[in-house]
Amino acid sequence: MEITAVLEGKARSYWLCIKARIARAIIFPYATLIATFVASRGIPPIPPVMMATGAGLLIALAVYISNDVADLETDIANLVTRPIAQGKVLEKDALTLSAMLYLAGAILGSLVNLATLFFCILGVALGVAYSFSPARLKRRFLLKQVAVASGGFIASLTGGVAVNRLSSSVMFAGFIFFTYAMAAVPIVDLGDIMGDRKEGRKTLPLVLGPRYTVRLAISIIIAIIVAGVFGYLQLGFNVALPILGSMACFLFIYTIYPLFNRWSDQTYCRKLTNKITLLHFLLQLAIALGSIF
Repeated sequence: MEITAVLEGKARSYWLCIKARIARAIIFPYATLIATFVASRGIPPIPPVMMATGAGLLIALAVYISNDVADLETDIANLVTRPIAQGKVLEKDALTLSAMLYLAGAILGSLVNLATLFFCILGVALGVAYSFSPARLKRRFLLKQVAVASGGFIASLTGGVAVNRLSSSVMFAGFIFFTYAMAAVPIVDLGDIMGDRKEGRKTLPLVLGPRYTVRLAISIIIAIIVAGVFGYLQLGFNVALPILGSMACFLFIYTIYPLFNRWSDQTYCRKLTNKITLLHFLLQLAIALGSIF
């Protein structure tokens, strides 16, 4: 009975960690899924798509959960309502779960092909370097944004190699993810600006200022609109890409524009995170629909 109670406690802790992070983590395997459609220019083969997407989800969850452990003190300072910061899950249990998810993701990726395994391992390495010493990229100015954006780029390339078609269109999909993340991550950082200041971190909002951060994000999003037109004219995408992609981008600008005056409202900033994520889903969908002949 005692062993059963322990196992149930572990399972409950694991589920709390996964539940708290799956909504954010899913955007990376979603990019992998989208890339398989872009690579196939239609309906891709189901088995490798399912395995590559599943591997991406496991690895993304591992990255977020291990990051919650590495970020524990900052999350407490920012009053973040996640199970590790609230003391509902022990750090060692979260790290154990993260290690199991990393391993399971790599194994699942190996069942697709060697190229998929390579990108899964690359994703694992980036995830570990993002949160832990000696690299600890998330604490280094600009490298945090680059690391998150690179994770999205890797996720897109994983989708291409999973169906054995690493085309220029797939590279374009990865580039769009990379660029969008470079705009979105500093906006998300606005919600943690108080805790980051206490920790002495050098995030973009703290170094360059919140309003400049919003202006920069808008400029990057405008560049994505231009890239969508380029994809339509030069890379063989259909008109759905510039139309739907531009809609997602203009909605992003509309969503973050109030931050010029409300950047100091942490609750408001954090509420925007879900909207920004949903708009990224829409942008990725525009790329998939734009790739269909």
